[in-house]
Amino acid sequence: MNDKNRTQTGHNYLGKLEKQNKKTGHKYEIMPSITPSKLQKGSGERSKAPNRAAKDQQAYWKTKVKPRIVRGIATPELYVRLFEGKREAWICCDSSNVLIAATKARDHYVRMTAVGLPALLEELKPDAMPAHAATVGEFIANARNLCRVRPRTLAQYETSLRRIVAGVCRLDGDERRFDYKTGGAKAWRERVDSVPLDRITPAAVQAWRITWCAAAKGEKDRTAREHSAATYIRKARSLFAVGLLDVLRERIHLPDRLPFAGLSAAASTRRFVPTVDAHTLYADAWHDLSDNPDTLAAFLLLIAGGLRRAEADLLPWAHLDLTSELPYVRIAETAHFRPKTEESARQIPLPADVNRFLSALRAGAPHAEFVLEGKPPKAQTRTNTYRADAWEPLTAWLRTKGVKSRNPLHEVRKLSGSLVNSIAGLEAARHHLGHANIATTSGSYVAARSVTVDLSAKPNVKS
Repeated sequence: MNDKNRTQTGHNYLGKLEKQNKKTGHKYEIMPSITPSKLQKGSGERSKAPNRAAKDQQAYWKTKVKPRIVRGIATPELYVRLFEGKREAWICCDSSNVLIAATKARDHYVRMTAVGLPALLEELKPDAMPAHAATVGEFIANARNLCRVRPRTLAQYETSLRRIVAGVCRLDGDERRFDYKTGGAKAWRERVDSVPLDRITPAAVQAWRITWCAAAKGEKDRTAREHSAATYIRKARSLFAVGLLDVLRERIHLPDRLPFAGLSAAASTRRFVPTVDAHTLYADAWHDLSDNPDTLAAFLLLIAGGLRRAEADLLPWAHLDLTSELPYVRIAETAHFRPKTEESARQIPLPADVNRFLSALRAGAPHAEFVLEGKPPKAQTRTNTYRADAWEPLTAWLRTKGVKSRNPLHEVRKLSGSLVNSIAGLEAARHHLGHANIATTSGSYVAARSVTVDLSAKPNVKS
């Protein structure tokens, strides 16, 4: 390479460093071995005289330290390349100053001769940074891979946790958080997911609950908020199940004080108060829906069988026994459906009039796979999607009959549970509805009954 080319190469390198300086705002020193004075014409090439300094002296390493080229750009820090047998390693000297870097290179070499290259590299590893709690997003992503619940149930858990985090950190935002089309919901979710989990303490959650409920407009709204807060806490707490925590701690750093430790959900149930009479509703259905057998079938599965909407939506004809002395409907796992819990897999007897109706319906569609007509089933998703066509007209009909609850279809299921409870007791109602816990049945699915205390009646005293 002639002097002109060497000079041009040096200027190119200097130009890169100048650009790097402007970009980062720092000023880095230039190695003496490539200073402009040594690259000017007539100054000659770098001295070819042997480096007579010993390796344990700084002077030896002044010509050994140099930047590394990363993606075509020279690093501002200087590095030294050390060898031991067939092993080699580049070690950053943490400085752009040649003298400082040479001193560190000399020290590294001396230490390597004493302990070996592998031990030196181990010593030079940065001290372990203090463990920081995982973010909400990291926690959800790892818990999602471990939970063994239905996708839509898991989605409810995650939504509840994000709702609480947003309240604690005052990230509620405005209506844009519900904008799933233009990115508003995604941006809000990313903000919530970036919150460190150790910020969500039991005290912070409790403070949010008190503040949020206190902001209610009237006692009715306050009661609704208290129940909603309890539901959020109960569902979000399910992600912190004991069975998951041991595995999660191996993957991410969890805070010592978990968000819901020792925190009671409280007020998580609402006593069922029917808005219509079940017997009247049943008689009206036979009269009003006789011209819509598919809608009537959906109603009968809810009122007589106590089925959940999802259970009836994907119920196959193969799970109905309509010919035995005790006809029944069976809730079990299929290729398209998985029961909510183990107790949800159950067998429910059918009354005679319902059995006759379903038998006639089956005779008219002998090749149908599902009891209710509708679209082909889809894979289970994280949202409540249903295939049957009957749900919309049935909901509209129930509204005309005075069913005022937010979810009319679910009220029909509760009416069914209350009827069983009045006839056979609470345990029978629990099994009928497929609940894992009898407290769920008692607290939210059966209507309270009152009796007349007539003290004026004469006691029946045996002589």
